Amino acid sequence: MSVTGLTYDVVIDSGASADDATAVDAAFDRCKRSIYRYIVVRVGDVHLADDLMQQLWLLARTSNADVPDNELEYWLRGIAKNLVRTHWRRQARRPASLPLADPGLAGELADRLAGEELPPETLQQKEVRDQLLLAITELHSDEQELIVEHYFHGRPHADLAAEYGLSARGVEGRLYRARQALRDKLKHLS
Repeated sequence: MSVTGLTYDVVIDSGASADDATAVDAAFDRCKRSIYRYIVVRVGDVHLADDLMQQLWLLARTSNADVPDNELEYWLRGIAKNLVRTHWRRQARRPASLPLADPGLAGELADRLAGEELPPETLQQKEVRDQLLLAITELHSDEQELIVEHYFHGRPHADLAAEYGLSARGVEGRLYRARQALRDKLKHLS
């Protein structure tokens, strides 16, 4: 599965230094790219996504919620989902150009990904890209980053192994589990 042009990569600076980083800051820094992709795919505008990311960071920093460290990413994703929903509720409708889940196509993609790699001509179809984007942006940030870096940016296992401090076999195993999670998310869309 080699695809180009499916990701929205922007580096966001949370403004927190390493010395005074709290658990929320660390979690935000760790998963900000994956959450940003989630928001951009659902609002279709990078400027609006920037604003929503800023709101997310402010809400997370000023919240008095007592969230365990191992659940901070899920908590941040929940805030992001609520911000997107609130935005569309205020707008009263979503533009037709934004991707919506297509249960039939998502289920078909999940089945096909279990047994084969999708051919490039299939991956060039807008409907297929939309379903993949919706599913990929639902993945945990670690899984999402591996899939994006390997399949979309074409980085080999050796490069990823060096970056993540793993063996090439370790990267291969994590990519396998990430593809399994992607298939599960596609099935969930169906």
